[in-house]
Amino acid sequence: MQPLVTLALNFIAENLQEIILLPIDMSCINQNLVMELAAIVDITVLESLNDKKDKLKSKIYMKKLEV
Repeated sequence: MQPLVTLALNFIAENLQEIILLPIDMSCINQNLVMELAAIVDITVLESLNDKKDKLKSKIYMKKLEV
């Protein structure tokens, strides 16, 4: 199961801006997954991210600071 999770997180990291624009609820993402995503996403990508509804940006920043 872990290879599938890793594949999905890499896909999300590569397409973060497009995924945030989708009309879906991101609150179902587990904190452990957000931590793994924070390890993958570069800080420059987070800075350039346009997340008006703050679906993931602040969560990823917070986990990035914890790591």
